[in-house]
Amino acid sequence: MNTILKQLKEIKAELRKPFPTRDINKICEDFRTEFLNLSDEDEVDVYEDFRFYCVNIAGTLSYVLEDKTNQIPQGQIDMLYKSFFEYYNKYEFFEDRIANYNHFFQEYKTHEQARKLLLQLLSNNHYPLKRQSLYTKINLTFEK
Repeated sequence: MNTILKQLKEIKAELRKPFPTRDINKICEDFRTEFLNLSDEDEVDVYEDFRFYCVNIAGTLSYVLEDKTNQIPQGQIDMLYKSFFEYYNKYEFFEDRIANYNHFFQEYKTHEQARKLLLQLLSNNHYPLKRQSLYTKINLTFEK
């Protein structure tokens, strides 16, 4: 568990990088047709959706680093069970091309690593995770 905490402390600085606004704008431009083809029921705001995903992870990390894991809202924990593209599956059409948007890709990878470490830590800490059975299905390997 100390190894995970150490990794999370190192990641914390990485999470403070500038938001990938230019890359998100470029994604919206490059995939304009795909965004237009989304259902009218789908609210499309990649910027806000990615920001919400990132803020959830950073906020959960703050609770952990301040030793307040018992105060993490269950909704925040629930959101950790899915990657950005699983949570917002309407954007899956550009998932396999995110490496073309370096800043976005780096932010995504860093947040994914933090998300997986947080799940690992919370599970190892025997925190009462309501959806623990899903945890075993999560692939905890990281791209380095």
